Amino acid sequence: MPWEPDVENLLIRLTDGQRQALGDDLVGSYVFGSVVTGDFDAGISDVDTVAVLRSDPTAAQLAALERLHRDIVEQMPEWEDRVEVVYLASLALTSFRTFSSPAARISPGEPFHAIEVDEGWLIDWYQLREVGVALFGPPAASLVPLISRTEYVEAVRQHMLAWPDPTDELEQGDQAYAILTMCRGLRTWRTGELVSKREAARWACEALPEHADLIRDALAWRAHSRDGVRIDGTETREATRRFVSDVQRLVE
Repeated sequence: MPWEPDVENLLIRLTDGQRQALGDDLVGSYVFGSVVTGDFDAGISDVDTVAVLRSDPTAAQLAALERLHRDIVEQMPEWEDRVEVVYLASLALTSFRTFSSPAARISPGEPFHAIEVDEGWLIDWYQLREVGVALFGPPAASLVPLISRTEYVEAVRQHMLAWPDPTDELEQGDQAYAILTMCRGLRTWRTGELVSKREAARWACEALPEHADLIRDALAWRAHSRDGVRIDGTETREATRRFVSDVQRLVE
């Protein structure tokens, strides 16, 4: 699959580093999200990936992977805080509904750290199975168990209903994340489709015309936040709260 040159360079560097750090324990490495669905914003969007191992990552492997991500930021500073990788065993994928398993993650706003994966990851694994592209290894669908669209849509609905009150989000970049996530969730709940935040925002402007101006503003806030511009959101907190509450009422 053709990527933009900066994305391709990142994915090559990431995959090569993973193979070096994990050796034969690396089953596969996969990219999904906006890079794959065709709605990637250069300089703004994150790159979402998953690396599957033969067994739970060891302490030595975690240390090597942490060094890998530190080196990537040093060599490619434009990707700082824009790469997400989850490292987990293949058994953790096949049994995520049954029990939690140890894993590791690096993501925007979070350093490389140990986590647990369980049934709460259903949304991610559905997306990985549906649109994930192998950078190394077998197809993603051969590792992720079947997840029905009905199960996925219900998980999205529950995620929306559990969204915290956004009035504590003091910056517009954080408010934009809440608004655009709710747009995408509503689109999924109504259509069953998996789309990017930007496409969902375009759709939501028509579906919720009373909130169209706020949604368009959220797209601009998102772009500014990725440029390192932090804008106080005190004046827009209430509008964001109303939007989230309105969407939650629609999916109740």
